[in-house]
Amino acid sequence: MNNENTPLEDEFSKLDNGWPKSYAWAIDQMPCPAYCCSPTGVLVHVNAAAMRIWGDDCPLVEDMRWDGFDTLRSLDGGVLDKKSSPAALAARGESPCPTELLAVCGDGQPRRIVIHAKPVFHADGAVVGALCCLTDISEQHRLQERERDAAHSREEFLTMLAHELRNPLAPIMSIAGLLQRANTDPVVSKMAGVVQRQTRQLARFIADLLDASRVDCVHALPVEPRICTKHEIVNLSLDAVETLVRSRNQRLIVEVDQPDAELLCDPERVAQALGNVLCNASAFTPDGEEICLRVFIEGNVLRAEVIDCGMGIAAQDLQHIFEPFERRALAPGRAPVGAGLGLTIAKGVCEAHGGSICVRSAGPGKGTTVSLALPVALCAA
Repeated sequence: MNNENTPLEDEFSKLDNGWPKSYAWAIDQMPCPAYCCSPTGVLVHVNAAAMRIWGDDCPLVEDMRWDGFDTLRSLDGGVLDKKSSPAALAARGESPCPTELLAVCGDGQPRRIVIHAKPVFHADGAVVGALCCLTDISEQHRLQERERDAAHSREEFLTMLAHELRNPLAPIMSIAGLLQRANTDPVVSKMAGVVQRQTRQLARFIADLLDASRVDCVHALPVEPRICTKHEIVNLSLDAVETLVRSRNQRLIVEVDQPDAELLCDPERVAQALGNVLCNASAFTPDGEEICLRVFIEGNVLRAEVIDCGMGIAAQDLQHIFEPFERRALAPGRAPVGAGLGLTIAKGVCEAHGGSICVRSAGPGKGTTVSLALPVALCAA
C-alpha cells in the first residue's frame, strides 16, 4: 500500500512469531485476499488479491474502515455495523470464528465472502492490530444454487411425469382384471393376467424412478410415521416378492419374533425397502434355492436381515452397491429386471427413519446378506 512504514508496520516487523521479517511481507505472498489493520480500523497493509476485489480507488487510510468493502451484510440481509465486523473484533483481542457475510464493493458488485480474522499481539501482550484474509465463495454459492434449482426442477418434472404416466395405468389394470374374471376363454384370461402383472410392474417402476430421484437429489424420502406392527410390515413386504419366489421355485424362510411388537414408522415405506431387498435376493438366487428373512428387535432398533445363497458380490463392488442404476450379473439364464434402483431406495428409506443399511458378501458365488437397522421400536409385545 505505502512505501513508507507506518508505526503499525514497524510493530509488525519487530514481532517474532515465525513470520519472515514482517507481517507485510507474508501478506504479500498470500494468494488469497489478505490485509492487516490497526486497532482504529486503518488498513495498514493490503495485498494485490484484496485490491483486485476492492478496487484501486478504495480509501484505505481511514479510521473505522476495517476492510475495503462499501457495505457488509449478514446472510439475512441486515446491514452489519463495521465496528462489529470480524476485523474489528479481532483488533479488540477477540478471536472470531470464520464468518460468512454478504459484501458490496465500490463497483456495486455483490459478493459472498468468508472473513477470517485474528488479533496480532505485541511481545508484551498488547493488541497491535488484526490480521485478516478473505475467501470469496460467490461463484461456489451460485453453482450450489444452480444445482439446487436444477434438482428442484428435475424433481418437479419427474413428479409431473409420474402422475401423467400413472393416470392411464389404473383403468388398464381395472379392465384387465374384469377380462380375467369375466372371460371363460383361458387364453384371454391368461393374456389379461399378463397385462395386469406388467401394468403393476410398470407402476412400481414409475414409483421407484420418482423415489430414486429424490434420494439422488439429496432430499429425504417423504415418510409418514404411525403406530404399526412387525407383522404388518412383513406382510406388506412379502406381497412384493411372493409371486417372484413361486415362479422360481425358491423357498422363502421367514423368521419373525414378537410379530405384534409396536413400531413408530412409515410401514409402507419400510415394507418398500424390505420388499426391494427381497426382490434383489430372489433375482440373484438360482431357481429352487433358499432365501431367509429374519426380523427381530434389539432395544429400540428394528433389525431385518435378508440372507441368500446366490451370486454374491465381489469386494470391489460393495462400495458401489447403493448407487442408482447399479446392475450386476444375475443368476445364470435369467434376464435383467428393474432399473437398478431397489437398494438406492432402500437406503433412502432407512436414512429417512434415522437408520442404516449394509451389505455383506464373502465374494462371488458365496451369497449375500443385507441388514437393515431402524430405531423405530416402541416396546416389545
